[in-house]
Amino acid sequence: MNDAELDAIADAVVRRLKRNPARLPDGGLRVVSGGEKGGTGACAAPLPAAPAGPRPDGVGRPLEDLSWRGPKPQLAAWTPAAGPRRVADFVDHTLLKAEATRADILKLCGEAREHRFAAVCVNPVWVELCARELAGTGVAVASVCGFPLGATPSTVKAMEAAEAAARGATEVDMVAAIGHLRGGEWAYVEDDIRAVVEAAPRALVKVILETAVLASEEIVKASAVAKLAGAHFVKTSTGFHAAGGATTEAVRLMRLTVGDDLGVKAAGGVRDCATALAMIGAGASRIGTSSGVAFVGCLGPAPLSLAELLAKPEEHAAACKTGTCAVAAPGGVQAY
Repeated sequence: MNDAELDAIADAVVRRLKRNPARLPDGGLRVVSGGEKGGTGACAAPLPAAPAGPRPDGVGRPLEDLSWRGPKPQLAAWTPAAGPRRVADFVDHTLLKAEATRADILKLCGEAREHRFAAVCVNPVWVELCARELAGTGVAVASVCGFPLGATPSTVKAMEAAEAAARGATEVDMVAAIGHLRGGEWAYVEDDIRAVVEAAPRALVKVILETAVLASEEIVKASAVAKLAGAHFVKTSTGFHAAGGATTEAVRLMRLTVGDDLGVKAAGGVRDCATALAMIGAGASRIGTSSGVAFVGCLGPAPLSLAELLAKPEEHAAACKTGTCAVAAPGGVQAY
């Protein structure tokens, strides 16, 4: 895909949002220098198709069907037509701090096992322990590569992904080549992602875009490139960048770009139920957070009508059962 085609995709997404104000991200759209394109009245460019070839087993399954867990990639996206869901089904229970100990990781796994979260997300050194602790539970083990800067050679990212998969990871959260992305070197970004996808062919690959440092058009283009490269999810943030974490604006743009073929993960700063529900309402199918236990304590372990909850997520904080889910986390750039 060349630069002109990527520009056309970005134009199409931005113009579709503007034609439907109800889907316009809060605060409007940020544009790159040079202003908006697409004012000529040309037809909107179609969004890119997924790579040719057989598609993984998870494609097209309703959101309620969780049989994709484990080595089979899940590509069925969040949809407003989905029925009652457990909030735990959205949670990637995350602990990526450097100072995390074995005891901390065992506690994380115990909580994930108890609440049946979608996955745990840990640094590579802990993958084997998590895989052993969570065997047979249905909870996926996610690791990271190129983390947290993305400024690692593609060959190294690929080796990290392959090693994590060999040790038992069924999901890999990779950081895209952010500098190349910002510089418009899209061929490099695509090849970088594809190297990880091919190195861990049975793993679900999520591509972290670090959306807080990107303009709207860059979010759209990066999401489209991730889809073309064979990734299974796009993800907002590492949670370690000083610029910030997930926003509903970024999630909406990512969802509109990738459609129903890929998952969208919101991560970084999602610490309370109201924020989590807003992200789900914007199109997130996973939430990366260390607050999943609080979410379950607040919203309960049973399936809930998300249609009702998502109508007014901002009102949820006042009705929080635990009184803790809306409490801001202490300072620092670690936003999980």
